[in-house]
Amino acid sequence: MELVTASLSRLGFKVGVAKHINADGFTIDTEGKDTWRHARAGARIIVGVSPSELAVIKKTSSETEFVHLIREFNDSGLDVVLLEGFLSASRNWNGIPKIVAAKNKPDLTRTLARTKPPILAITGQIAHAKKSSKSRAPFLDTLKDGPIITSMVRRFLRPNEMHESLKKAAVKHGDDCIGLAVGVRAAHLASSAFGLSEPTPKVIEFGSTQCIADGIKSVYPKLSIKVQKVKTDLIVFQSCDSQLYLRLLPKQKARFARSSEVLEVPDDRIFEEVKFSC
Repeated sequence: MELVTASLSRLGFKVGVAKHINADGFTIDTEGKDTWRHARAGARIIVGVSPSELAVIKKTSSETEFVHLIREFNDSGLDVVLLEGFLSASRNWNGIPKIVAAKNKPDLTRTLARTKPPILAITGQIAHAKKSSKSRAPFLDTLKDGPIITSMVRRFLRPNEMHESLKKAAVKHGDDCIGLAVGVRAAHLASSAFGLSEPTPKVIEFGSTQCIADGIKSVYPKLSIKVQKVKTDLIVFQSCDSQLYLRLLPKQKARFARSSEVLEVPDDRIFEEVKFSC
């Protein structure tokens, strides 16, 4: 939740978060404080206001229904609301993408049985073992695969974002090609890791085609990109102490019939290896 919230916020999304708390008798308030005393006196809505925050506490006789929770966010001007928990409540709502976290295979089996698709990814401790499951969703480690997770959520929220970047890149490049689309796709992963603000990332080095470089420049136009004379399939994005390594699958041109297809397939159809370190 922290990873996706921070990454989407860096990309300019307005993010809201809701956490489902199962503990009986739990209160978000602090016992003994004025707001707690007001609630104990019978107030149904209590508002606490400070110079930097506004907290609204609504007392309910039973667990708030999921639809009421959604209504709380409707007028907040948010781009996305991330929900932690609410598994049972969300089963009746179609089209809500999910990231499943599990400790081990039995835990994953139980959770998947209760989870309604679409499932974007599987994470948690089980991701280290990369166990197989009935779900087609990839196993992703939060720390090592953070940019991939963010990119998947971002693509769901803005399905046309990379296509628009490719159109702009094609105008400057002179035509629309597979290499250009690969560069756009690589830059999309990089911006999911580092954000879009210049001058992050600071250095990009790779030994590939100028087409890929032009695709990257469509997202980071002010960056200095060093295209090595010796051709390799490795693209390196670096920012301060963080690095993103992308190793391309060989023979990219032969793998795709059109450039738009490059933007639509899973990451493992483009990159043989994605490695993020910070």
